[in-house]
Amino acid sequence: MTDEATLTNSYFLSYSRADESVALRFATDLRTNGVGLWVDQFDIRPSEHWDRAIERAVRECCGLIVILSPRSVTSDNVADEISYAIDSGKPVLPVMIEKCTAPLRITRMQMIDATRDYGKALRQCLDAVGSGGCSAKTVAPAPATEAIDPEIVRKARDQLTEILGPIAGIFVDKAAAHSGSASEFCRQLAGQVDGESDKERMMALAGNSKARVAAPPARQASSPAAAKSSVSKAEVDRLADLLCHHLGPIASLVARRESAEATSVGDLQQRLSALISDESERAEFVRRATAG
Repeated sequence: MTDEATLTNSYFLSYSRADESVALRFATDLRTNGVGLWVDQFDIRPSEHWDRAIERAVRECCGLIVILSPRSVTSDNVADEISYAIDSGKPVLPVMIEKCTAPLRITRMQMIDATRDYGKALRQCLDAVGSGGCSAKTVAPAPATEAIDPEIVRKARDQLTEILGPIAGIFVDKAAAHSGSASEFCRQLAGQVDGESDKERMMALAGNSKARVAAPPARQASSPAAAKSSVSKAEVDRLADLLCHHLGPIASLVARRESAEATSVGDLQQRLSALISDESERAEFVRRATAG
């Protein structure tokens, strides 16, 4: 999580929720290479109001990296973030992941094309933020953690998608961003599934034995953390019913697991709304959730 002391030396990542999977992968790779980066999915505090957190981050971050696609160029939120950054004199770095017409205000800026070669685009972005006068690269040495093999991440994504559906990508990206080793990465994902055979398959990706799979996952619904949740079962069920309209039958499982870490009803509402990729649908969920 980015704290106040480092926020002013970090870039803000602007993107459409419809591009979340690519955006979070890009964010993870930038952070791994030492770039200071503020990302809503990773850096909003549990008790912090989502809109206020975004406004604070755009205002205090030293620059903006915007992920461009046909979805993001029609997003009012992305347009507002770009405009605020430009009006505040902050550097803006557009990264195009799909061919689209860039917003007029950034058409003359340096554009990084990631539509064909992701690796090349990542290197260009690292070079740009390192020389853009924003002090985006951190001076602290990289942590001594085990790199997660991209093939393990890919296989984990495929396996979890079979169980949870498209929402699996969100859990995989978050686990990859917060794990220091392949074992920890797989343990976090094993906590997202109920069946013992599915847990074993997930743990096997990191070469773990069946004995290690038996360790209770941190987010399992029956864990002590779940029992201490400050959100009532009735409220979890109500939000699950609302979420079902957007995610389908898996909504109940997701709501129960997120409630285990939620510090309040408002926190749970934010956690669940973050799982809805479509901005209009997310706004509708928030409206109905807060009206209850």
